[in-house]
Amino acid sequence: MAKYLLEVLAGHHDRDKCPVEVDIKVPKELLEKKFSISLTEEESGKSVPAQYEIIEGTVHLAWIVNGLKAGASKKYILNISNGKEEKEEGFKLDEKDGEIAILYNGELFSNYKYSKELSKPYMYPLIGPTGLSVTEDGPKDHVHHRSFWVAHGDVNGADIWSEVKGHGKILHKDFKKKVQGPVYAEIIANNVWVTSEGKELLDERRRVRVWALGGKEWFIDLEVVFKASYGDVVFGDTKEGGIASIRVAPSITVRAGGRIENSFGGINEPESWGKRAHWCDYSGPLGEGWVGIAIFDHQLNPRHPTYWHVRNYGLMTANIFGISYFERGRGKVGTLTLKAGDSMRFFYRLYIHKGNAREANVKDKYIDFIYPPAVNVSSLS
Repeated sequence: MAKYLLEVLAGHHDRDKCPVEVDIKVPKELLEKKFSISLTEEESGKSVPAQYEIIEGTVHLAWIVNGLKAGASKKYILNISNGKEEKEEGFKLDEKDGEIAILYNGELFSNYKYSKELSKPYMYPLIGPTGLSVTEDGPKDHVHHRSFWVAHGDVNGADIWSEVKGHGKILHKDFKKKVQGPVYAEIIANNVWVTSEGKELLDERRRVRVWALGGKEWFIDLEVVFKASYGDVVFGDTKEGGIASIRVAPSITVRAGGRIENSFGGINEPESWGKRAHWCDYSGPLGEGWVGIAIFDHQLNPRHPTYWHVRNYGLMTANIFGISYFERGRGKVGTLTLKAGDSMRFFYRLYIHKGNAREANVKDKYIDFIYPPAVNVSSLS
C-alpha cells in the first residue's frame, strides 16, 4: 500500500470543471500486482472520481477539480492498495459494426465512426446539455460536413475534404488504444490518407479523449499527428479544410438566431471568418435551452493562433492553410510542406457547454487548457 498527498495549486486563475493530470512514481513492487486507488479531498473527506493508467513505470492520474479559487490550493489524499479495483460508473466503450459508442453512465454521448465505407472517420452525435446533439451530420447543403471531423482539401493535390467524384479518403487502419473509466474515455486510432486511386499520402495518429464535466457538459481533446511516411506532403492553400472541424445543429446557426464569438470579441461571420483567434465559440438555441460548442487552439500548434473558416450557416473549422483566402490582397500563401519522414502535431480542445461564450466562461476554460494548474506530490507512507 502507498499513500500520497496531492496539492493542486490554482495559480492566478479560478479553476472549475478543470481536468488535472499528474505522474506519480510508486514502488516498483506495487506495479507488479493488481491494485486499486481512491482519491479524497483532505479537508472534507469527500471521495473524488479519479482514473489512472500505468505509463512508462509511473501512475498517470487524472481527475476534475471544482471550486478552486485563484491563489488558493486544494489537497487530496491518494491511497493505492493491492487488490482488485472496484468497477465504477462513468465511461464505457461499446464497439460494433464500424463504430464505437461512447457511453457515460449508460447514456450515449457520441459514436466514433470509422467504417471503411465512410470517406473519413468522424464523431456523431455530440449530445449536449439539453439532451440533443450540438452537431449535424451530412446536411444537404454540404453533405461532407460530418459533425466533428478532420480533413483537408488539397494534400499533394488530392481533395480529402469534399465527397464529390474523385475525392480522396481517410482510411482507418487500427486502434492503438481504447480506454474507459470514471473520468474520461480515450480512443487512439491509426489512419492513412489516400487519393481516389488508393495511393498513400500520409499516416495519421488521432487521439480523442472525452472528459465528463457534469450536466452533459464535456471537453473533447483532439490530438492529430501527421507523418510523411510515403514522401513529401504538401498541404495546399485552400479554405476547404480544417484539422478540427464541426458543423453545428441547424437551430444553433447564426441564420437561425445563434451566435459566433471569438477570443478577440469578434461576433458572427463578418468579424470572425478568416480572422486569427485563440478560440472560437458557436452557440444558439437547442431544445429547451441555449447551448454552445467552442474549439480551443493550443499555443504549441503550427501557426498559432489559427485562422477560422466559420460561417453563419453553421460551419466552424480551424484552418491554418487557407491564408491567401483569409489575407486577401496581401500576397500571403498558406502552403506548408512536411518533408519525408517528418511529423507535425496539432492539439485542440472542444468545449460543449450551456449558455453562450460569456455564460460558459469559455475564456477561463481556455486558460485551463493552455496553463493547467500545477500539482505537488509528496509521499505519506
